[in-house]
Amino acid sequence: MNQPIAEKQQSVVGWIFGGMFTLIGLLFLVIGGFQLRQGLKTNDWPATAGRIIESKVSDSSERREPGSRFSSKKYTVRVLYSYHVNDQKFEGDRLRYGNKSYKSWASAKDEQLLFPAGKEVQVYYDPMSPHQSVLIKGIGLSWLALALGLMGLVIGLSAMFHMARAKTAQIR
Repeated sequence: MNQPIAEKQQSVVGWIFGGMFTLIGLLFLVIGGFQLRQGLKTNDWPATAGRIIESKVSDSSERREPGSRFSSKKYTVRVLYSYHVNDQKFEGDRLRYGNKSYKSWASAKDEQLLFPAGKEVQVYYDPMSPHQSVLIKGIGLSWLALALGLMGLVIGLSAMFHMARAKTAQIR
């Protein structure tokens, strides 16, 4: 049975839409799962004394549309710290797994002020791999990547299921 061209285009777009959402959802699930797993592991990591070397707020701009004057800024806290494990010196720059970005400079600055240069801090490190470290234990925003991944996967698979069901009904 011949399908009109418009129906074929709609079918192709539906499959592409479903496939893209499914792939993006899987990507977010993998990234979020890794971040969540690492964040949960930090709860069992031992602590050692460390010192903040550098602390600053960084910004990044994202243009909403090509040629648009409007952009959105995100702010992140960048902290560099040093610590010792078994008489070996290490440096780290990870605050937590599932790092945050802030919409306002003031919010990022509030967190940055908790880690001024020169401050002595507790550094939590992986005993099997001491170069892996954090200043804040836990999962951070890892759950958000998992939630977005799950949503993308459900939307994508639903779209593909709908396309397959429509194709089956058309064949009958």
